[in-house]
This record gives sequence, C-alpha cells and structure tokens, in this order.
Amino acid sequence: MTTRPTFRERQRQAARALVAEAALPLFLARGYAGTTTKAIAEAAGVSEGTVFNYFGAKSAVLLEALRQLVPSPDEVERTRQAMDALPEGAAVITQFCRHDEAVAERALPLARVFVEAAASDAEVASWWRDQEEFRHRDQGWLIELLDSHGWLRTDVPKEVLGRRLWITASPEVRIKWEDANLPTADYRAWEEAVLQGLLLPPGA
Repeated sequence: MTTRPTFRERQRQAARALVAEAALPLFLARGYAGTTTKAIAEAAGVSEGTVFNYFGAKSAVLLEALRQLVPSPDEVERTRQAMDALPEGAAVITQFCRHDEAVAERALPLARVFVEAAASDAEVASWWRDQEEFRHRDQGWLIELLDSHGWLRTDVPKEVLGRRLWITASPEVRIKWEDANLPTADYRAWEEAVLQGLLLPPGA
C-alpha cells in the first residue's frame, strides 16, 4: 500500500516546486553560472537559507526545475495506454515521436542549460548522468509495448534496442540538430524514420 505524504511533506514539496518554478526563467535567461542562489531566493520570495535548506545546492534546484518539465508517471502511463490501442508498430513510433516533440518544446531549453553546466560542474554532471539513466529506464515502456504486440525486431537484444532508443531520442541529439542550424520542423520526421529502422523488424 502506498503511504500518503504527511501534511509537512506536502508543504515541503510545494515549497520546493515554488522555488524551482521561480528559478526556471533565471536559468533560461542567465544560464547556470549566471544564476545565483540569492537571485533564486529573491524570485521565489524566500530567504537564501531556505533555498539551501530545501535543496542543499543550486544544482539540485536546476534538477527540480527540469523534473517539473519532463513527463510525470501519470502522463507517461496515459501516453502508453493510448499507444497500446494503435494498430501497428509504425503508428506507435509516430505517436511516440509526437509525444517526444511535445516534451522537447517545454523541456529542451532547460536541458540545454543542464548540458552546458555539466561540462564544467562535476555535481551537475553527476545529476545529469542520473537523470539520463532515469530517462533510459523510463523509455523502456516503448520497447515493452512493441514487444508485447510482436512488433519489435528480434534479431537485436532488447537492451541494445533500448540504448539505441535512448541515444536517438535524447536531448543532446536535438541540441546538436539545432546547433547545426537544421530545420526544427524536420526533426520529427528524421527521428521517426530512424526509430522505425532501429526498432521494427527489417522490411516492416
């Protein structure tokens, strides 16, 4: 049985969310290095000590801000259920890419801040590795859904297919696409074609 959070825990979660929400536009406008905990505290209307009490470090504020933008477990489950009713694997991948694009529209700018900060801050880099492993596990439902319907290719181990999915549908690839000045509107069609080739049986 799931234990419901106490009132104090819910208060703390709400306060953390408020601070992270206030920090988001600062990170986007100033970058990670240019955003101070003092500025975050002022934007959130709390003391700087409160920021440290709730998060311990600026890197944790950045991570919480990102987590507010990525899909919640409930959102992932609704997406999975909708795709489970689709008639073929290609349609599932098309819908997955649409969902991935919607997530990127809201989360990619902050993911870019995270990637840039990770290049010079060891603590942020550690958070990012953890977040990426979480993303890898979280995307596993697509592999399992395709497999449950017999739509997943069987000549490659599922773990390898999962890593291929993780690499292709990654923030870093989208960032490189943008930095190469490739049309953003073309990305979804490219991602869809690549994932169909990687995950579906040859000739499907």
